[in-house]
Amino acid sequence: MRQAVEGGSADAGGFELTMPAEPASVPALRRRASQFAAAEGAGRLVVEDIALAVSEAVTNAVKYAGADEGGVVELLGSRRGDSLEVIVRDRGEAFGKGSPDGLGLGLAIIARLCSDLKIVQEGDGTEVRMRFPLAA
Repeated sequence: MRQAVEGGSADAGGFELTMPAEPASVPALRRRASQFAAAEGAGRLVVEDIALAVSEAVTNAVKYAGADEGGVVELLGSRRGDSLEVIVRDRGEAFGKGSPDGLGLGLAIIARLCSDLKIVQEGDGTEVRMRFPLAA
């Protein structure tokens, strides 16, 4: 099992965390995102929204990141003015390949929880960029 790797991001107070693309990583990444949001001054409701959105995004990433091939999930967080940006990234190739098992529901939940959602598929993998206001 690969160890989590944590480092700083371009912004002071930001973070990056990389974990194996496996189900056990979902609660660990959710917890780290929640800790980051609370440390940045987000209210309880915003912290809860971030936790749920990250859970949904990481669950999708785990599913599509190719865990059998040593895939990883990356979680990045940074403060951007009066909002927090959280990014979940994988390097898998299966996202959006016609899976009929509820992928759209997770993305709909994420879209409802954050103020801005962008899904980027360039090259290998998928990046889910979410922005949350600090004040709810």
